[in-house]
Amino acid sequence: MVTAQAARSAYHAALIRDVYEPYVSPLALDGFNDIEEGLVTGGLVRLPVDPQRFNLRVRLDGTNPIGEKDIARQASYVAARAATIGCLLDVASRVKSGPIEVTSLVRHLEYQQQLRMTNANAATDVPTHALGLAFDIAMVNTPLPTVLEIRDVLRRMSDAGDIFVIVERQQLVFHVVPQPSRLGWYSEVYANTVAGQPWGRRADERGSLTPVVTTAIASLRPLPAWAAEWWAADNAPVDLAMAVHGDDLADSARRGLMTRYFTFIGGFLSATWQKTWPWA
Repeated sequence: MVTAQAARSAYHAALIRDVYEPYVSPLALDGFNDIEEGLVTGGLVRLPVDPQRFNLRVRLDGTNPIGEKDIARQASYVAARAATIGCLLDVASRVKSGPIEVTSLVRHLEYQQQLRMTNANAATDVPTHALGLAFDIAMVNTPLPTVLEIRDVLRRMSDAGDIFVIVERQQLVFHVVPQPSRLGWYSEVYANTVAGQPWGRRADERGSLTPVVTTAIASLRPLPAWAAEWWAADNAPVDLAMAVHGDDLADSARRGLMTRYFTFIGGFLSATWQKTWPWA
């Protein structure tokens, strides 16, 4: 089963890197003090009390437990960002054949560095556990029918655009990261759970979201090869090749907006400066 998921896992790993890499610097937790501060300020939240009520089992001992490199402070590692906990609760609610076992939630970068000595999966450019945006579900010690059901649940959720999933061979876990477009929804799931309110399912079940680019043209300039002809025309109607670049959207991208850069060649300018561009 793990081998069969290899290509899909590699694809999702690439998506995780592309989507979350810009947020490593502002969001990654450098050390244990950052985890403690997050728990105090609300940037991180603990798993709800009595997780078995939510079809969850937390591995606190045995092989590869949560916080295995810092057992004395293990309780602080049974936490993550609110959206991550909400996503975990959603996954667990869909599995009917038995509880799912969680083996990892939040870590910090110093912890991640220690873990790299024994776990090759910890060597990654985008440490989603250190972002508080990942959880691992165990396959080992879980009955095979439940493992297969977890696999199917995660497949349906990833197809719906809810999560990314990597099947890790060495540790035999499902590494799950919520899609950025679902972070708001999963934060609501967590909030409703804490308040003792039902949270149901998202109203929009149309599947994975399709990126849409929206832009406005701030200025138009002719390509260098056509500049002389353009200015000589003195605003008379002319047909010239035009290139549109998204370079000036870089600042928006750095502020966290999902901006796709593009180049469009072959449009035409006219004196009216009006055109509906086929960018859909």
